[in-house]
Amino acid sequence: MVITVQTESRNKKALVFGIVVAVVVMAVVGVGGAYWWQQRNAPSQASAADCALAQKIIDEAQQLPGDKAAVEKWRKETRDLRIAEMKDGYLGLRIATYEQWAADHATGAAEAPTKQELADMTKTANSHCTEAKRTLVVPPIAA
Repeated sequence: MVITVQTESRNKKALVFGIVVAVVVMAVVGVGGAYWWQQRNAPSQASAADCALAQKIIDEAQQLPGDKAAVEKWRKETRDLRIAEMKDGYLGLRIATYEQWAADHATGAAEAPTKQELADMTKTANSHCTEAKRTLVVPPIAA
Protein backbone atom coordinates (compact mmCIF):
# COMPACT_ATOMS: atom_id res chain seq x y z
CA MET A 1 0.00 0.00 0.00
CA VAL A 2 2.79 2.43 0.85
CA ILE A 3 4.53 1.68 -2.43
CA THR A 4 1.33 2.28 -4.40
CA VAL A 5 0.75 5.70 -2.76
CA GLN A 6 4.34 6.77 -3.45
CA THR A 7 4.07 5.61 -7.05
CA GLU A 8 0.76 7.42 -7.55
CA SER A 9 2.22 10.58 -5.99
CA ARG A 10 5.30 10.34 -8.22
CA ASN A 11 3.12 9.78 -11.32
CA LYS A 12 0.96 12.84 -10.48
CA LYS A 13 4.07 15.00 -10.04
CA ALA A 14 5.46 13.76 -13.36
CA LEU A 15 2.15 14.47 -15.09
CA VAL A 16 1.97 18.00 -13.66
CA PHE A 17 5.61 18.62 -14.60
CA GLY A 18 4.94 17.35 -18.14
CA ILE A 19 1.91 19.61 -18.50
CA VAL A 20 3.88 22.64 -17.27
CA VAL A 21 6.72 21.89 -19.71
CA ALA A 22 4.24 21.48 -22.58
CA VAL A 23 2.53 24.80 -21.76
CA VAL A 24 5.89 26.61 -21.58
CA VAL A 25 7.01 25.12 -24.92
CA MET A 26 3.70 26.07 -26.55
CA ALA A 27 3.99 29.62 -25.20
CA VAL A 28 7.54 29.99 -26.53
CA VAL A 29 6.49 28.64 -29.94
CA GLY A 30 3.48 31.00 -29.97
CA VAL A 31 5.56 34.07 -29.11
CA GLY A 32 8.25 33.10 -31.62
CA GLY A 33 5.65 32.49 -34.32
CA ALA A 34 3.96 35.82 -33.65
CA TYR A 35 7.31 37.63 -33.84
CA TRP A 36 8.19 35.87 -37.09
CA TRP A 37 4.78 36.71 -38.60
CA GLN A 38 5.07 40.36 -37.60
CA GLN A 39 8.59 40.65 -39.06
CA ARG A 40 7.52 38.87 -42.24
CA ASN A 41 4.59 41.23 -42.82
CA ALA A 42 6.21 44.47 -41.67
CA PRO A 43 7.14 46.99 -44.38
CA SER A 44 10.78 47.11 -45.40
CA GLN A 45 12.70 49.90 -43.74
CA ALA A 46 14.55 52.43 -45.85
CA SER A 47 17.66 54.26 -44.75
CA ALA A 48 17.65 57.94 -43.83
CA ALA A 49 19.42 58.60 -47.14
CA ASP A 50 16.65 56.82 -49.07
CA CYS A 51 13.99 58.84 -47.26
CA ALA A 52 15.89 62.09 -47.88
CA LEU A 53 16.15 61.26 -51.58
CA ALA A 54 12.43 60.48 -51.67
CA GLN A 55 11.64 63.86 -50.12
CA LYS A 56 13.94 65.60 -52.63
CA ILE A 57 12.08 63.96 -55.53
CA ILE A 58 8.71 64.90 -54.03
CA ASP A 59 9.85 68.50 -53.60
CA GLU A 60 11.18 68.71 -57.16
CA ALA A 61 7.89 67.38 -58.51
CA GLN A 62 6.18 70.51 -57.23
CA GLN A 63 7.96 72.71 -59.80
CA LEU A 64 7.63 70.76 -63.01
CA PRO A 65 7.27 72.81 -66.18
CA GLY A 66 4.41 72.19 -68.59
CA ASP A 67 6.84 71.38 -71.42
CA LYS A 68 6.65 67.66 -72.20
CA ALA A 69 10.32 67.41 -73.19
CA ALA A 70 11.47 69.05 -69.95
CA VAL A 71 9.19 66.80 -67.90
CA GLU A 72 10.50 63.69 -69.69
CA LYS A 73 14.08 64.82 -69.06
CA TRP A 74 13.27 65.30 -65.36
CA ARG A 75 11.60 61.86 -65.20
CA LYS A 76 14.58 60.14 -66.80
CA GLU A 77 17.11 61.88 -64.55
CA THR A 78 15.00 61.25 -61.45
CA ARG A 79 14.35 57.61 -62.35
CA ASP A 80 18.08 57.02 -62.99
CA LEU A 81 18.97 58.69 -59.67
CA ARG A 82 16.33 56.76 -57.76
CA ILE A 83 17.39 53.42 -59.26
CA ALA A 84 21.10 54.11 -58.69
CA GLU A 85 20.89 55.47 -55.16
CA MET A 86 17.72 54.28 -53.45
CA LYS A 87 18.30 50.90 -51.83
CA ASP A 88 14.72 50.25 -50.66
CA GLY A 89 12.83 49.23 -53.76
CA TYR A 90 9.46 49.31 -52.02
CA LEU A 91 9.89 52.98 -51.10
CA GLY A 92 11.23 53.55 -54.61
CA LEU A 93 8.03 52.11 -56.06
CA ARG A 94 5.90 54.58 -54.08
CA ILE A 95 8.07 57.49 -55.14
CA ALA A 96 7.98 56.31 -58.77
CA THR A 97 4.18 56.39 -58.54
CA TYR A 98 4.30 59.99 -57.31
CA GLU A 99 6.76 60.87 -60.10
CA GLN A 100 4.35 59.43 -62.66
CA TRP A 101 1.38 61.30 -61.22
CA ALA A 102 3.29 64.58 -61.19
CA ALA A 103 4.62 64.14 -64.74
CA ASP A 104 1.22 63.13 -66.12
CA HIS A 105 -0.43 66.08 -64.44
CA ALA A 106 2.26 68.55 -65.60
CA THR A 107 1.93 67.45 -69.23
CA GLY A 108 -1.85 67.19 -69.10
CA ALA A 109 -1.80 63.42 -69.74
CA ALA A 110 -3.86 62.73 -66.62
CA GLU A 111 -5.60 64.36 -63.71
CA ALA A 112 -3.96 64.56 -60.30
CA PRO A 113 -4.60 61.60 -58.01
CA THR A 114 -7.54 61.75 -55.63
CA LYS A 115 -6.99 62.79 -52.03
CA GLN A 116 -7.51 59.18 -50.98
CA GLU A 117 -4.97 57.83 -53.50
CA LEU A 118 -2.44 60.41 -52.33
CA ALA A 119 -3.15 59.66 -48.65
CA ASP A 120 -2.76 55.92 -49.22
CA MET A 121 0.52 56.38 -51.10
CA THR A 122 1.82 58.76 -48.44
CA LYS A 123 0.95 56.38 -45.61
CA THR A 124 2.63 53.47 -47.35
CA ALA A 125 5.74 55.49 -48.24
CA ASN A 126 6.04 56.77 -44.67
CA SER A 127 5.74 53.23 -43.30
CA HIS A 128 9.10 52.54 -44.98
CA CYS A 129 10.76 55.51 -43.22
CA THR A 130 9.70 54.69 -39.64
CA GLU A 131 13.06 53.37 -38.42
CA ALA A 132 14.89 56.23 -40.15
CA LYS A 133 12.71 58.57 -38.06
CA ARG A 134 11.77 60.53 -41.17
CA THR A 135 8.31 61.66 -42.19
CA LEU A 136 7.81 62.38 -45.85
CA VAL A 137 5.77 65.48 -46.55
CA VAL A 138 3.78 64.73 -49.69
CA PRO A 139 1.73 67.68 -50.89
CA PRO A 140 -0.99 67.33 -53.51
CA ILE A 141 0.30 67.39 -57.08
CA ALA A 142 0.90 71.02 -58.07
CA ALA A 143 -1.62 72.54 -60.47
